[in-house]
Amino acid sequence: MNSKAKNAAIGACIALFANMGMNSTFTIFLTSFAQTWPDSDVATIALAATFGCLMAFIWSTFLVGPILKKTTPRALFFVCAILSAGYCLIHYFSSAVWMLIVAGLLGGSTLGLGTHAMGVAAVTPYFADYGKKVGTVIAVVLASAALGAAAFSFIPGMLIPVMGWRNVYLVMGAVIVVCNLLAVALIPKTEAPKAAAGGAAAGTAEDVPGLTVGQALRTPAFWLVFLGILFLTINYQGLCTYMPTFLVECGMTQSAASSMQGIMQLVGIVFIIAGGALINKIGIKGLILFAGVPLAVGCLLYAFVFPSSATVVMAVLCSVLCVSGGVITNICPTITPVLFGNKNLNQINPIFSGGAFWGGAALASQVVGRVVTGTGSYPNGFTVAAVIGIAGMVVLFLALAANPMKKLGK
Repeated sequence: MNSKAKNAAIGACIALFANMGMNSTFTIFLTSFAQTWPDSDVATIALAATFGCLMAFIWSTFLVGPILKKTTPRALFFVCAILSAGYCLIHYFSSAVWMLIVAGLLGGSTLGLGTHAMGVAAVTPYFADYGKKVGTVIAVVLASAALGAAAFSFIPGMLIPVMGWRNVYLVMGAVIVVCNLLAVALIPKTEAPKAAAGGAAAGTAEDVPGLTVGQALRTPAFWLVFLGILFLTINYQGLCTYMPTFLVECGMTQSAASSMQGIMQLVGIVFIIAGGALINKIGIKGLILFAGVPLAVGCLLYAFVFPSSATVVMAVLCSVLCVSGGVITNICPTITPVLFGNKNLNQINPIFSGGAFWGGAALASQVVGRVVTGTGSYPNGFTVAAVIGIAGMVVLFLALAANPMKKLGK
């Protein structure tokens, strides 16, 4: 593996660590926001996450693909550094919930530009250099996002009682800006697309097998994958958004609840890397089950067992099961070449990532939050999330059954 390929992977890892880490902190600060603005219910405050992920959906689905034709991930990570600084400064000076929503829009733009879609795009030109380790490289890059989520769950959770939540945002802002600038320095300036070993490809040459974006959009499989990813991430992010607040309600301290989510994200790294390493053995169907089944079981345990067995051990058990939800990030870049080939991989994959972002909070925070607010029960919200996640697995299996590449005889 040459130095450019290594630097691209390292730079992508650093960028995902920072940008995903920053955007995963909303749940950690939710209790502090609720205490600062007690007249607003949690679902209303969660509109900051809703609109933030709506912005990420717009960027990832409609803008990242066309922008990548004119610029590079390296340039966009520089933009992320600027957006990250604004995100943290607005939180520091916020005096009303609407300011959190404005900050969420900036954070969502950073998420759409600097996380899943951009992380994969940064390493795609070097697939040929990675050889048979392409799946492992993608898994490690995506795992860095989970590592960032874990680190930003642990550390801010511990610092909030000491420094206050506003000052913690200033510290986070400095760290995130530095990380994005490091990514800019590491990722090579020139990125010429190469055909990957074993049929993986990064370009759009005529000899590359697969469908164009327009052709993919006209297939049932495309929309089934979009809905399947959306449903699965409603399950995962619906739980993640409200789990810390639920744990505090059950008697845990805010620091302990933050640590519980940190454990969930940290152990999730193992699942994400394992998913990438096992894909050749378990196949895409196995990967879907690997991501969704433990998540649904853990979510249901939180709903029905934890409230009557409020121990840290039980919470850890539920969290360890739910960490499988992080493997959802592996499904997007894995299922795209299976169903649509590699001709427009860098344009189709961001659209599916957009579906994940949309489901991740734009819908999840409101679907689960409104159930919680309407019924007065967090377990009811978690139950709804689990049912939606199970439906997501079923929809993805339907997408595989309708594989358009088989019809093309590819």
